[in-house]
Formats: sequence, C-alpha cells, structure tokens
Amino acid sequence: MANDLSALTAFVNEQRNRTDFWLDALFPGGSAASYARALGMVVPNVKENTFKLPLLTSTVGIASGDNCSDDFDNGNDSTITQSTVTLKKGMIQDSICPHGENWESYFTALGMPAGQHYQSLGIWQPYMVADIQRKVAKRLDINQWQGNQSGDTWTFDGWYDLLLAATLGTYNSSSNVTGGIVGTSTPTAGGSAGTDAAGVYNICAALVEAAMYTQTVGGADLAADLMAGNCHIIMNPLNREFLRQNYLKLHGTTMTEASPGLAALQGNTFGAFNFPGYNLPVITQNWIPQSTIILSRNGNAVLAFDLESDQTRMDMWLADDHDTIRWKYRFKLGVAWRALNGSNLKMWGPTT
Repeated sequence: MANDLSALTAFVNEQRNRTDFWLDALFPGGSAASYARALGMVVPNVKENTFKLPLLTSTVGIASGDNCSDDFDNGNDSTITQSTVTLKKGMIQDSICPHGENWESYFTALGMPAGQHYQSLGIWQPYMVADIQRKVAKRLDINQWQGNQSGDTWTFDGWYDLLLAATLGTYNSSSNVTGGIVGTSTPTAGGSAGTDAAGVYNICAALVEAAMYTQTVGGADLAADLMAGNCHIIMNPLNREFLRQNYLKLHGTTMTEASPGLAALQGNTFGAFNFPGYNLPVITQNWIPQSTIILSRNGNAVLAFDLESDQTRMDMWLADDHDTIRWKYRFKLGVAWRALNGSNLKMWGPTT
C-alpha cells in the first residue's frame, strides 16, 4: 500500500529561528560623534542656524632693552578672527501599514498581536527598531564626513566637503611650509618593498615631517603641538590595513627599537594606536574617503547640535485615523573645522 502526498505543498519551515535576524554591524572604531568628543570639539544645545567660534593669534617681538622707549606698539599685535559653524535640520520618517502590507499573509502573521486593531508590530517591532537605529547611526556618520556626497536630500557640508572647498595650498619644505596639501596620489600598501611614496605608512611619515617644518616665528607652530601630543592622524579602515602591510614590508615582524609600535599594529583592533616614535594617535573613521589621510591639531574638528539625544531618539506611534504605525527622527547638527589651514592641518588627498 502506497501513501499519496501529491496534493500537499512541500514543507518549508519559516518559523525556525524566525527572529534571528542578521543586522548590519555598526563600525567598531567609534562614530564621528565619538571622534569629535575625544579629539575634536563638541558644542551642544545650539538653537541658531549659524554661529561663530573665535580664533586669536598674537604676534610678539623682543626689542632691545638698553634704552627707555615710548613705543608701546613695537609691532606686537593680536588678531581675532572667526570660523563659522552652520547647522541644518534633518528628518527621517516612515509609516507601516500592517493591513495593506500583508503582514498576515506570510510567516510574519504568527508574530503579530491578537486582533485587528494593531497598536504595534508584535514580536517584530523591537527587531525593526534596532535595525532602523543602526541605519540612522550610519547615515549620520556618513553625512558628518561627506554630507554632500551621501546621496541624501539633506544638503549638508561634512568635514571632508569642507576640506575640498578650502584653499589649503601645496606644502613645500623650502617655499611654503604652511601649505596644507602634502600629496595627492591614491594611498597604497607601499608596493612590493613598501618604499612607494603613496604607501600609507610613508604618507603618515610625510605628514609628520610636514608638520615638523610648520614653525613660523610669531605664528603657527604645528611642530610644537605634535611634539606635545596635541595632534592625531585620521584614515579609513582600508588605509589602516595598508598601513599595517606597509609597516611590515619595511620593518618585518621583529620588534626593535628602530621600529617601535609593531605590537600595537598587530593588535587586530580598530582602536587608536600611536604612530611609531610619537604620541600621535592614528584614528580610524569609516566614512573618511580612502583617498584622504589627515594630520590635525586636536580640537580642530567641530560637531554642533541641538540635543545630542535627538540623534538617537526614535518616536513611534499609532496613527489611528490611517491605520498605520509611524516613526520619526528629528535632529539639527553641523560640523566645521576651527582652523582650516595648513598651519593647523596637513592633508594627503585630492584637492577637488
């Protein structure tokens, strides 16, 4: 006797691990906001659309003290300028219609609340909220670095956009030490021997050398800031890996006094480590373009916002008159550089 099951549909278990969703990871090296808190400047509780930060530069000279003098100027001057921070309002929102989107037609039906007057999405809602929050955090990170290239309709100048718009000048050790652009070629792992100028380790060394040359009498002294541990380098994850490869090609795997820092480079972590030989943190930021590596004074990158909690606050409610569940983010923020010039920042990357 044979059994006939031909009238049945082949079984597919859609309930096993039904809430084991694979969500996008958040970047482990820290958000753009955490970078600004650690090595930049954060300005909270800003309601205005634009505000300015003051810059003070003084020039002093030593005159002979052999005689009495009524010249109380003597060429000693202080100049106050300002940098501008512009904030923009942003919004992210959506509505979900459990009836019109057929949540009851698939395996999702078994997780929905009882009844037809849906106040929530049942067991699915916390997973959806978690995924949306991750996506919002990523969009904010992207915009804080390269807002005008993010594809969003929110027109926003990120830190990278502001770099491209600035006139930094080309650095030259003999003729223009205050130039900001040290090189423009695409960063690499340094070639087969690690000696190519575009190798990321070699680029970092070039940025350090350029900073050491940036000493002007009565003006900027980026070298002093670097030696005092008041500077850092920023690059993206791929360049971080190129730095490791470039370093190993140059120095091998043996830890020596001539090549310090290898242990930190082999730590397999995206946390900051110091560039060998200096108290100079190398920071990894996910959304700075791979074409660009920056050495900057601490406190230069500015992040301003109204309430910081607005960036993580997700309002969710039932719009009973439309039978929809709605959610919304609203925030206001802006970024800037306090001193966008080659006396306070050196860059390797394109100029347009």
